[in-house]
Amino acid sequence: MVIEPASLCWLTARIVPARDGVTWAQEFARFPALAAVVRDDGSGLGKGVKLERARRRAADLDDLDDSLDVFHTFREGGRALRKSWGVAARALECADLAQKQLDRRGRQGQSCQGHGTALKRLWRQAERLWDQATAAETAWKQAKSALELFTREGRLNDRSQAEAIVAAALPHLSGVVWAKTRRLLLRRESFTFLDQAQQRLAALGLAPDILSALLDLEGLRRQPWRLSAATRAWALVRTVQLTKACRDWQAEASRVRSVLRGVWRASSLVECVNSVARMQQARHRRMTQGLLDLKRLYWNLRRFRTGVRKDQTPYGLLGLKVPDLSFWEFLKLTPEELRQKLSALGDTP
Repeated sequence: MVIEPASLCWLTARIVPARDGVTWAQEFARFPALAAVVRDDGSGLGKGVKLERARRRAADLDDLDDSLDVFHTFREGGRALRKSWGVAARALECADLAQKQLDRRGRQGQSCQGHGTALKRLWRQAERLWDQATAAETAWKQAKSALELFTREGRLNDRSQAEAIVAAALPHLSGVVWAKTRRLLLRRESFTFLDQAQQRLAALGLAPDILSALLDLEGLRRQPWRLSAATRAWALVRTVQLTKACRDWQAEASRVRSVLRGVWRASSLVECVNSVARMQQARHRRMTQGLLDLKRLYWNLRRFRTGVRKDQTPYGLLGLKVPDLSFWEFLKLTPEELRQKLSALGDTP
């Protein structure tokens, strides 16, 4: 399944016998204009991207940006944190239960000799696990901030800074439960979106001081929790500087915002469409390729009801001109009628 993130257009969905690297490489080869991929850590998908990049290098074509999405990293980290707190909570409950049993023996006049040592060991273990969970929670918050476009101070993030934050947090993310999260955080592809942001902003050709001021304002807009008297004053100063240095600074701010909006760092959009497909799949005994294609066509022709894409279709957002017909009216067209209508719109297949 391949989704174009800006339009949410469902580009392809195929039922294949194996989701290996060769199959994915063949799928990517069908999109010569593909410039970047945001994916999960699936082995077949990852191998397919490597094969496609090797093919492009051999053919002297533009390389393909490979970005590991943060959606699954966040999910794995949250799962590991819940497990860490679960282990600490169970150890605390075990120590508390042993403490109550010892107190009961004392009230009943029974000897407590030999029970105190084991109880102290349980309390030490519970305290150690609780401290580890607390440290892991703090470290995980820091690691998550490394996967954001802007730092907590409102500055544009970059790869070196993000990798330094992750390196400082990793020693506290120890144990088997954090193994997969650590592996994802150490992958170079996890920070590809930061490189894309830096490159695309540099391509705007703005003066460094103007770009810095615009990014300060954009960072504050994206982080409303930083609003205070001091940050409002700083935003006012930056606005005055921009007004004096660039008469059309608001248009430039829109360009910067558009660039940052186009830096995709999560494949959660694919997961959204995938959840719809699975819900539909549960209604049928067998999902055939033809039925899957029909569902894909319905998705791409339907108009969004809410959000920034409201009253628009995925095909329309992608720039494809199709007849303004409902799904059922579209299906009633013969191939020749559809070809004529597309020809009239200027999009002859």
